[in-house]
Amino acid sequence: MSGDGRAALAWMREHGSTLREYVAEARERDPDDSPGGDGAVQAHLRLAAAALAATGPPSLRDALDGFAEDLPEWFDEGRELYDDHIDTGHGAIALEQHLQFGTEPGRDPSLDAGLHRRLRIGGWIRVFLLGLEIRLGPAADGLAQEVLDRMGARHRELSRLILALDMEAKAAARRTSADAATDLELQDGIGQAAAVQGHVRIMVEELAAALERAAA
Repeated sequence: MSGDGRAALAWMREHGSTLREYVAEARERDPDDSPGGDGAVQAHLRLAAAALAATGPPSLRDALDGFAEDLPEWFDEGRELYDDHIDTGHGAIALEQHLQFGTEPGRDPSLDAGLHRRLRIGGWIRVFLLGLEIRLGPAADGLAQEVLDRMGARHRELSRLILALDMEAKAAARRTSADAATDLELQDGIGQAAAVQGHVRIMVEELAAALERAAA
């Protein structure tokens, strides 16, 4: 496995059918089938887990094997952790809206939705990483916070990546449908998907490096 996650990301690109299976399974548990809903986030994280099991450091592959299959149960068990993350994050969102955007919650619904989506994605990533840290044992102590800290340091890069993914997908949609540019539901769905994909990609890159260090 490359320390920058290229092997895992390539595996994910090659296994779109696996992602679709995970999304279908998530919809059986959660009626929210939006591209940025909890089920979609969890499905992408399961795909990342499967990619890590296939491409991760040889010494960790036994521990990584089956993690994707076990994740739905872990997500259920980690719901309290997720809820705590959301509760804590609401205050941070209000402060960010005030300091960075000069507004407050409730004034701009689109901004509210975008920031809350980011908070939810981050919550499930936290639950995922804590589950992985527990699964790997003492060799991975501190892995979850390490990856989260490194992701936080790349927040500007993440914003640019999400924008690039969003623009690329919208351009592709316009090439296939003349009505795509005015289909607000489609445009919103593309933006949601880009946010999920961008967060998971950055996570995989940082996690790949952290796993290499844990295996050393």
